[in-house]
Amino acid sequence: MTADEVLAATVRNEWGRLVALLLGQFRRLDLVEDALGDAVESAARRWPADGAPDRPAAWLLTAARRRVLDRLRGEAMAARKEPLLVVEAERGTGEGAMVDPGGLVEDDRLRLVLLCCHPALGPEVASALALRLVVGVSTADIARLFLVPEPTMAARITRGKKKIVAAGIPYAVPGRDDLPGRLRVVAQVAYLAFTAGYAPGSGPDLLRADLAGEAVRLVRVTHALVPDEPVLRALLALVLLQHSRRDARVDAQGGLVLLPDQDRGLWHHDEVAEAVELLAGVAPTPDPLVESYRLQALVAAEHALAPTSAATRWDRICDAYAALLQVNPSPSARLAAAVALSERDGPAAGLAALDGLDEALAGSHRLAAVRAELLARAGDAAALAAFDEAIRLCGNDVERAHLLARREAVAAG
Repeated sequence: MTADEVLAATVRNEWGRLVALLLGQFRRLDLVEDALGDAVESAARRWPADGAPDRPAAWLLTAARRRVLDRLRGEAMAARKEPLLVVEAERGTGEGAMVDPGGLVEDDRLRLVLLCCHPALGPEVASALALRLVVGVSTADIARLFLVPEPTMAARITRGKKKIVAAGIPYAVPGRDDLPGRLRVVAQVAYLAFTAGYAPGSGPDLLRADLAGEAVRLVRVTHALVPDEPVLRALLALVLLQHSRRDARVDAQGGLVLLPDQDRGLWHHDEVAEAVELLAGVAPTPDPLVESYRLQALVAAEHALAPTSAATRWDRICDAYAALLQVNPSPSARLAAAVALSERDGPAAGLAALDGLDEALAGSHRLAAVRAELLARAGDAAALAAFDEAIRLCGNDVERAHLLARREAVAAG
């Protein structure tokens, strides 16, 4: 790999761990993220000329530590307390240390997620902050996940970081009695991170299996802490079922492979079996979050267990979506339900189900892409204009190439 590729991979895979290590030592969120950003900027200048280091994550960690210490020295000089502050910072609390008197959590990234999920922040701010700080999802992609403009999301994340600093929220694991209160937000963070891995809004990759895999690992680690928690059990079943198809989603050239065309021999059937067992232990419930994950997992299980695409039980999938829209009538759920309906009842039924989604999914290429495909199946010439709209809105290179190919095929006959 080139130096730039090494840096990109290191930032993508190690950002959350590096933030956790620095925050464990210095306890200053305002300094840590800025220092790590400066270290990445420095690496981008130096590595192409000097060559990437053997341990790129350690290089970034050292550079960021030096920048934090420089800032602390500057603050100490201004306050005429330099010796005291610098000595305290250099002593720290040990690499990656965090206040965890009960020894409940050993995973660095989960600890950082728990910090972000402090009740004082609110679920939406906590989820957005954790995605940016722990997982390294771009602000633009987080905004897309929340269906809000990018400036709105950037302001939300900034407010969250400022509140952590201003309110003195400790970098500490909640006590055993308080831990369950944060698990729902942790689950939402992991689910959004998983979604970001499988639906990147921009860039050259169709999916980021590493990001999705980290989200699966985070759910698994949290579930191990509280194995009887239904929200985590249902979510783990859902992400395992979706993640089990990772090796079949892209062809040898990096192109998109649609679900009906995937080689089912490439699916991870051990993960499917584990997920089905987990799902069997989650009963229907009035809890909307648990039920939302459970119903989505039921849909994924129907796909995973069908021996062929033609054998898929679309009637069961439509029933699950109908129930899902009762507990979580989100625009994305409505779009997925419309696709299922078109498979069961034909493209006209699917097109009718798309009515009213344009405002809620304004700017989404997926709505335009689904409409284009259904119009094409119905033999409607308006499909070409819908494909043009989807292509214009699509920021992902692989999806755009697929849409261009589909438009060309439809135009040809």
